[in-house]
Amino acid sequence: MTARETYTYRYQDAAGKTQTREIARKEIPYSLYVLALAGKAQSSTMNYYKAKANSLLSIEGRYLLSAAYTLTGDAKKAKQVLPESFGGETTQMLNDNSFDSPLRQKALALNALIETDPKHPQIAILTKHLTDDFRKDRYHSTQESVYTLLALGKLARLNANNNVTATVSAGGKKIADFKGQDLRLSYADWKAGNVQIAVQGAGKLYYFWDMEGLTRDGSYTPVDNFLKVRKQFFDRFGKPLAGNTFRQNDLIVVKVSLVSTGSSAVNNVVVTDILPAGFEVENPRITSQTDMAWIKDASMPDHQDFRDDRVNFFTTATDKPKYFYYTVRAVSLGNYRMGPVSADAMYAGEYHSYNGAGTVKVL
Repeated sequence: MTARETYTYRYQDAAGKTQTREIARKEIPYSLYVLALAGKAQSSTMNYYKAKANSLLSIEGRYLLSAAYTLTGDAKKAKQVLPESFGGETTQMLNDNSFDSPLRQKALALNALIETDPKHPQIAILTKHLTDDFRKDRYHSTQESVYTLLALGKLARLNANNNVTATVSAGGKKIADFKGQDLRLSYADWKAGNVQIAVQGAGKLYYFWDMEGLTRDGSYTPVDNFLKVRKQFFDRFGKPLAGNTFRQNDLIVVKVSLVSTGSSAVNNVVVTDILPAGFEVENPRITSQTDMAWIKDASMPDHQDFRDDRVNFFTTATDKPKYFYYTVRAVSLGNYRMGPVSADAMYAGEYHSYNGAGTVKVL
């Protein structure tokens, strides 16, 4: 194998479409990681692949190269190579004498992160995703099993003597004690602000907070975290509607798309589209309308909920896009704020996507 040897890499992108590109053989970033681990880093080769990381490396290859830089003490280059999250592409398992798989990809990435940066915030999420994926399949290849157990073994070793406790306070007053069991706090507990967590003992303590709603000025940050949701407007004949200006009494077809950008399906996802105040749901049973025969790719949700101010679809997100349609009518004149369409896994908050907020005008 030469240092710059490539092969045709087959994978699925964030939209679930099969793609191919020429990338470095996967042995190369792994070898660079192992050499750095042994104190024999190949700086010139590492710099070559850093300059071409997005085109020549698969996602776990970028984790491995980042780990190699961390081992050499170059934190700046390590951060430049490391993906913000593990997602966006999924390798395809092929019967071509390759041991590659989505599970092995995650295990290699997690193994490298734990080895080189055990306090990295991605470790908790990657661990959860890896263990969930490992449980789903009854049979695993040797490499899937080895790298998964290697990564989880390193994590267990880090937490072997964990006896951490904590005191949570808000507004200068203690509100709760953490003593090893999951602790859930509501907004009422910490609304006094200035929340502080004082940790005692040895080990790691993980916490997260979740807030939902619309900001007063309508601002928000678009995000796709293992899910991708989008919204489009059409007229009743299937013509895309440009812009967000409508005439009173216009009938508008709303198309919502959902796809999982990770390597596996995501269960119990709720897609919520909050309507601008000038819109009103027209007909939730759009498939019964004969003059909309152009809709041929509609998906059937597990459950749907139409309310005065929002529409909810409950479904499973897969790596193949799903499309949901409903109709609204522009009923009230004026300018209105439109919140983002959202997709959230109800029992795994790290899976979420928010996109498409703005304003609408009804003339």
